[in-house]
Amino acid sequence: MGTYDSELVLRDVVDTIRGWCERSGNTLNDHGKRDFVGWVGTVCGWAPEGTGPALLAALNDPAGPYELASPQVELLPDATQRAEEIRAAVAALDGDGTDDDRRVAAAMTLIGSLPRSYHVRKTPWEIALSEIWERARQLLAAQPVTVRQALFDAWAVPGQDSDALYGLLRSLRSGGGLTGAGWLDRLGGEAWLGFGRWSTSLVTFTRESLQTEYLAGRSHPAALATWRRTRIERSYSNMGDEDAAMWPTVNVGEKWADRAIADIEAMSEERRSRWQALLAHCLLGADKARPTAAWHKSARALLDAVGVDEFTDRLDDWLPLVGLPRSLPLRMTTCCSGHLAEFPPRLADRHNVGVLWGLLWMRAMCPPSEETLRSLGHIAERAARKVPGHGPSSPKLANVAVAVLVDTEHPAALAQLARLASRLTYKSTLRIVEKGLTKHAEALGIGREDVEEMALPGFGLPLADKLGDSSYEVEVRGVDAAVVWRNSDGKVVKAPPAQVRKDHGEELKELKATVADIGATLIGTRDRLEGLLRRDRAWTVEQWRERFLDHPLARTLARRLIWTVDGVACCWGGDALRTVDDTVFEPAGDATARLWHPVDDPAAVPAWRDFLARHTITQPFKQAHREQYLLTDAERATGTYSNRFAAHIVRQHRLIALLSRRGWSHVRHRNDGASYQDPWLALPDWEMRAVLHIAGIEDQGDDLMFDTMGTDQLVFLRGERTPVPLEEVPAVVLSEVMRDVDLFVAAAGVGNDPNWYDGGPQGRYRDYWSQNSFGDLNPPARTRREVLAEVIPRLAIANRCTFTDRFLEVRGDLHTYRIHCGSGNILIAPDDRYLCIIPDSAKAKEPEMYLPFEGDSRLGEIISKALLLASDKKIKDPVILRQL
Repeated sequence: MGTYDSELVLRDVVDTIRGWCERSGNTLNDHGKRDFVGWVGTVCGWAPEGTGPALLAALNDPAGPYELASPQVELLPDATQRAEEIRAAVAALDGDGTDDDRRVAAAMTLIGSLPRSYHVRKTPWEIALSEIWERARQLLAAQPVTVRQALFDAWAVPGQDSDALYGLLRSLRSGGGLTGAGWLDRLGGEAWLGFGRWSTSLVTFTRESLQTEYLAGRSHPAALATWRRTRIERSYSNMGDEDAAMWPTVNVGEKWADRAIADIEAMSEERRSRWQALLAHCLLGADKARPTAAWHKSARALLDAVGVDEFTDRLDDWLPLVGLPRSLPLRMTTCCSGHLAEFPPRLADRHNVGVLWGLLWMRAMCPPSEETLRSLGHIAERAARKVPGHGPSSPKLANVAVAVLVDTEHPAALAQLARLASRLTYKSTLRIVEKGLTKHAEALGIGREDVEEMALPGFGLPLADKLGDSSYEVEVRGVDAAVVWRNSDGKVVKAPPAQVRKDHGEELKELKATVADIGATLIGTRDRLEGLLRRDRAWTVEQWRERFLDHPLARTLARRLIWTVDGVACCWGGDALRTVDDTVFEPAGDATARLWHPVDDPAAVPAWRDFLARHTITQPFKQAHREQYLLTDAERATGTYSNRFAAHIVRQHRLIALLSRRGWSHVRHRNDGASYQDPWLALPDWEMRAVLHIAGIEDQGDDLMFDTMGTDQLVFLRGERTPVPLEEVPAVVLSEVMRDVDLFVAAAGVGNDPNWYDGGPQGRYRDYWSQNSFGDLNPPARTRREVLAEVIPRLAIANRCTFTDRFLEVRGDLHTYRIHCGSGNILIAPDDRYLCIIPDSAKAKEPEMYLPFEGDSRLGEIISKALLLASDKKIKDPVILRQL
């Protein structure tokens, strides 16, 4: 069969494995046993005709030429049986009278028993194995097409790849005649073809199979989608563009694409062909940031053929679905073949993004509508949202959605840009938003921040109407919006009546979209207002009233805040502006308004807290109860840096989320020896920036991304590196920046994470966790304790609660519990045994009661835990009960 000497190869195998026995005290491990049986079976089973039985007989002869160790002697029956099976399989494949089923079974036996081939071929065994593999491939290539098809379908498995598999598939295909229908059906659940040899073994076959099936009138949309994604992910730009012309033009599996395909396939042939031509054109310029004049010219002709009204009606139905979770789950190859993971359901399909690129620019060529512009804002937000392990879902889609908004002359487009300016954290897209706002500001001759404030939509608030016999009213509750429905009798009902859903579906859909937009805009406006506390921003009284105090939406927030008007602090109380002593206040027309900050008026803080309680005002964020961070003697001594928040251990992924939310710039830190920029906060009003030094501690191992980070100095800089003495930093700015950093170390720190109660990896952070979970209260925790001391006496469990310096103590029927006012973690008295209650496990609804501010989830968590533990005999959660 080959050029090798079978007897010499067998002797090499026996001697090699006997050497293993001698080095291991005359034993063989499972790996060695498997190799002996497999190697002997391969040599004797593939030996030239007539020599195999002679080799086996000599091997089994105690007086024969082969010196065997006792473990090898014990394995001879298995090795002999393996050789006979292989010899029979070779004969079945090489003979003329074997039926197809036996040939398939024989091939599976042969390939399943073949040891891995070696790249280096020095020993007789290695040389022989290489020739045996080549002989196996020749046998496979010579089989009837039905046999090769069955083997191909068995071995061509998406996501699996190796040099051996590559050679086998190539041999099976070399005889011609294989069809790819089965392969395409198996391919539909993959994000893309895997790594390595797929690029030369199955890529061409996949492309040819798709074209053959398509021309035969057989569609494989999911496989076509996989192939398109493979072209993009593996950069197969030389594979031609025939697949782009295949229908469906968009990849199935995303809800908007599925809807588009279904709508177009339901059309007449003539209309369908016009839409298909339009979609195909959308891809032509998708590699550019903006469409060219030639693209616009062709797009105009295609739009006219479809009809502008029909195009906008269809697209406006599809756009709200863009960015929603996938309708077709996929798996993907990650680092190498065989390493598979689920494709993130919100990660955008890059081929479909290319189609959307053209659709959005075409939509910009048509008359705008508020519905479309709202959808563009939501698309930008979803596409810029980070997918764990992948970054933003689709920066390209986010950028084009924002670019279309920038190019649209409509108040609703400006409103969406203003909303996105406070919602987006992805820097590339945010820069386009900021440039767009600046462009509009320059056109109007005003400041960019003025544009943002003037663009804030009112949504027609107060919003109330009737649909059929039922009525509704949109209520703003904190930073959320809800619809209150009343039936024909005027009775409040939980959901829209059935008649409304049946007869007014479109109006109901629009109302739901408006309410969702109101909620998102409220959050963005709340965040922007809180950010103004560290800004030097002022308004004329006329601007202040128009943009905040009397604005339909902004007033729901602004009237719950304290303002300073020409040095007089005031807040809306009842039906008028009032000073802290409830005197009605009427600002002068030429006065200047600013947000009030407690650092500027610390003596008035208790009085303002009483004012809020008297008028039951819940502020949208802490203002009267805001923590004050004043310069310490230690910081005066260090001069240009603060160590107040150094030496804390934080989780990087949580830290990054908090940095983004608070407007800090950042990069992810990896353990790869590179230098990284520390998180920093721009302070343009003061021509400086704050920088928090951090350093990686432990990485996750698989991608070298640091999991835990250590905090260090906080500094303020002018220019690139000029440090600013802390005494020169304005008191409000110093307090706000330090408050941010305190939030970072508290919320991202492992000490406040109940999942780290065991101290994390190898328990090395146990002392740190204990100290931060039950130690002295930081400023936010002290504020929380003060509020709890006001709230708890109003609850039914008040007689079961007492306060210490750090804890809220709750007396249950089974135990007494100590809830830390900072971390919310719990100790069981008297031996301080830790009780782990993850907030979701508490299953206790927060009480509906007056709280002086929103945004402190830990406050509600502590109240919920207190209510739960005061009735500990009623607890049914098995996780908690095991600890009690």
